[in-house]
Amino acid sequence: MPIIVLKYGGSSIATTDNLVAVARQVIRCKASGEDPVVVVSAMGETTDHFLTMVDQITDHPGARELDMLLSVGERISIALLAMAINSEGPYEAVSLTGSQVGIITDTNHTRARIVEIRCARIHQVLEKGQIPIVAGFQGVSVEKEITTLGRGGSDTTAVALAASLGAVQCRILKDVDGVYTADPREVPNARIINQVDYTEMLEFSATGSKVIAADAVTLARQHNVDIGVGRTDTGAVGTIITSGDFTKGGVRGLNALRDLGAIKLGRQSDLSSSLSDLHAEGVIIRSLHSESTRPVILIDKKYVEPGGVYTDTLLSTEWGSRAYLYRRTFGRISAIGSGLEPGGKYFARLQAIIEENKITPRWYCCSSVRVSFCIIDSRVNELLYRLHHGLIES
Repeated sequence: MPIIVLKYGGSSIATTDNLVAVARQVIRCKASGEDPVVVVSAMGETTDHFLTMVDQITDHPGARELDMLLSVGERISIALLAMAINSEGPYEAVSLTGSQVGIITDTNHTRARIVEIRCARIHQVLEKGQIPIVAGFQGVSVEKEITTLGRGGSDTTAVALAASLGAVQCRILKDVDGVYTADPREVPNARIINQVDYTEMLEFSATGSKVIAADAVTLARQHNVDIGVGRTDTGAVGTIITSGDFTKGGVRGLNALRDLGAIKLGRQSDLSSSLSDLHAEGVIIRSLHSESTRPVILIDKKYVEPGGVYTDTLLSTEWGSRAYLYRRTFGRISAIGSGLEPGGKYFARLQAIIEENKITPRWYCCSSVRVSFCIIDSRVNELLYRLHHGLIES
């Protein structure tokens, strides 16, 4: 039977009722003539709960012990889902950790990279007519240590398994219908994009879309793995991520990041040390720009508020003492598609809409497939709506 990889995120299996519903869907998939290999994340807010406990114990947990702790969440999920499938019948499921599956990684704790997958164990399970339930987000290093794959690691696990097993498709099942032209909670007229190519999806992921992790998309492109994105409750796929011609679509979607703080460094030479210190504190760089020859770093606002890492720790560093912290909160809007390079058809239209709304953007970042810019956070919703109407609906 054709192998299909099914990946369920934490919200899809947040409760035992959810787990039973997913078990029945997996059983229907098996009964339809496909051989499902299931990858799951930790249930609901399990990982956040673990991290809260860590924060109550120490400000500097060791990366090895953090991986040991966080890998538990997925092990809970695979055991419960296997029990649910076995209880429903008529098929038997077998739960497998990352190390049991043979997901071999490098030695970078909390952000390991997969270097090899040894699929013999999964093939043995499939040959017995059983359903393998695999823990996402984790593996075992070449030094036989438990490792985790970082943000979106379960997506990466699923795509890597699909590539190694020669699966006909990797399905990422979530609480959304697929990839939208904008977040439908923010733009009521947003619509499903039926087909997205890898390059386009990478831009969606890089600019704030949480549908699928960028690392997983990169891996899919490398191995030509088709990804279907759809709803957990129905199993219906709304969007296919695949190879294709990116140049014909016009503006395909809009993304927004909100609540961003901006730090302007005192010197260009401060950039290396500032990025190193921010990375060491676990701060994600949302964007990097330049203003009057000085670097500008955009990070989540929480890090620059009183009590945040920047205010409490990094402000006293040599580079921090020279930096300027903007008082305003910014949002970043990104348009993805073709004709968005400066001078392109859609770039000109985008600029016209911005000017019509008397908004002054700053810190542009442009390429042939994407343009991003920052504005005052309070005006993001308004402009996002108007850009969607003018660039996509029209």
